[in-house]
Amino acid sequence: MFTWRSLIFWAVLVTATLSTARPAPTLPDQVLPKAKIDVESYSAHPGDLLQLRCRLRDDVQSINWVRNGVQLLESNRTRITGEEVEVRDAVPEDSGLYACMTNSPSGSETTYFSVNVSDALPSAEDDDDDDDSSSEEKEADNTKEYHAVAPYWTYPEKMEKKLHAVPAAKTVKFRCPSGGTPNPTLRWLKNGKEFKPDHRIGGYKVRYATWSIIMDSVVPSDKGNYTCIVENRYGSINHTYQLDVVERSPHRPILQAGLPANKTVALGSNVEFVCKVYSDPQPHIQWLKHIEVNGSKIGPDNLPYVQILKHSGINSSDAEVLTLYNVTEAESGEYVCKVSNYIGEANQSAWLTVTRPMAKDGWS
Repeated sequence: MFTWRSLIFWAVLVTATLSTARPAPTLPDQVLPKAKIDVESYSAHPGDLLQLRCRLRDDVQSINWVRNGVQLLESNRTRITGEEVEVRDAVPEDSGLYACMTNSPSGSETTYFSVNVSDALPSAEDDDDDDDSSSEEKEADNTKEYHAVAPYWTYPEKMEKKLHAVPAAKTVKFRCPSGGTPNPTLRWLKNGKEFKPDHRIGGYKVRYATWSIIMDSVVPSDKGNYTCIVENRYGSINHTYQLDVVERSPHRPILQAGLPANKTVALGSNVEFVCKVYSDPQPHIQWLKHIEVNGSKIGPDNLPYVQILKHSGINSSDAEVLTLYNVTEAESGEYVCKVSNYIGEANQSAWLTVTRPMAKDGWS
């Protein structure tokens, strides 16, 4: 039986091994603080699938697994995939203290797992081995260990949208937030088949802390049904998302109907015209005003005379708005939003009317 005394022994042994590999600086003339060792407990029956998973930081650079202080190696029953260890057809000899040691620029971290593979339930003698625990703590631990909960969705309202249609090159994220006791495992299928990172160009990322899968720069071949399967020994649930990737089709600019809108303002007011542009290729935006030259609105080339008031630079969104300050009557007239890309152009216009305030009675 794997007791708390042996657990503490192996935890200290693993910690000592880490200290030997990476000596830590000591504090002279001070007493080093006692390290608190947090251990996750797992109980399994012979023949079960044992799954242990580290909670990783985003910047983790290396992962190392050990059992009882010895490097854990893959075998015909043991599979190691980075942050996860799977042991198939568990046997009592698989019991022990497992440790997942991670290194990152922000520091190193070790997660411990106490694994007990046995047909027998813990006896009262096992509880007596921990002299430092009160009867209340033992009762609480036993209640927690045997309070089995099948997997369930924690935020089903966030999973209601099943069909996701996105343009190519976008990032797609599907979530299946879940709960259960013991902690459920998460895996993903595509079109009902096992989905591995090497099954798509660029792979994908799984964030176990948020129960999500992330695919960057999606392409049409990513279309399909993505199913998350969440399971523990007490049950299994699944949810399917449908992904449709829409290929980008270049077209001339499209301007939102009704914009810019006609304006009627008082003399001296500020005016803002808005032109909403939709264009995959980089658009070039110009604001023009129709003017008269020598009393004529049309030039010799049979085109209207216009004055360029504003045009887009590096950030075209800044050019979608034209602001006029302290307007005068001379600024009344037709204003044009003209947008072009390498495929074509589009334009829409609006009228500005500037009015004088009405004279009050008794005032000239």
